[in-house]
Amino acid sequence: MILRVVMYSYIPNFLTFLRLLAAPILILYLIIDQSFYGKYFGLIIFFFIILTDFFDGYLARKFNTESNIGKVFDPIADKIMVILLFAFFLGINLDNPEKLFMSLMLILLITREIMISGLREFVSAKKADLSVTQLARWKTFFQTVLIIFLFFDYIYLFQGTLISWSIDLFCLVTCLLTWYTGMQYIFKAFDTANNG
Repeated sequence: MILRVVMYSYIPNFLTFLRLLAAPILILYLIIDQSFYGKYFGLIIFFFIILTDFFDGYLARKFNTESNIGKVFDPIADKIMVILLFAFFLGINLDNPEKLFMSLMLILLITREIMISGLREFVSAKKADLSVTQLARWKTFFQTVLIIFLFFDYIYLFQGTLISWSIDLFCLVTCLLTWYTGMQYIFKAFDTANNG
């Protein structure tokens, strides 16, 4: 019984570090293999990464083995995955005039993620409250769904269709939600700086 608990205590951190490694490997794979089936396999890898994200948190809570290492590297792994994939999809759409709106939204999303990561470090150093809000969880969900949509757009090359416009609309909603939650950290950083 003790051995099993000890084993389970290491699994969440293992899954987190596996996700850290999987992110750049996925991008490299997508660059190398741009065939139809290669793109689909990339989507499958992304689904696998989503599962590891779910299970590392679930197991850590279930066995009460949440660690400081996990608290530090879990959000880092999430940010790396999101930023790398947004950057990848931005890169493949930059030279397509019909994807100009999507490219602009991806630039704004990447900018927000990088900026807020820096602000979180500043705010956490000041011991300010950084608890994740329900709205921030929705932001993460919307970003995950958006990446899935971007994968399908990458696979099927939707252009000038209702599906393409729907993806653009979802991209806009995700961007607005992402920046809205980001403004909470920005205001918190200003408040912390003024009171620090």
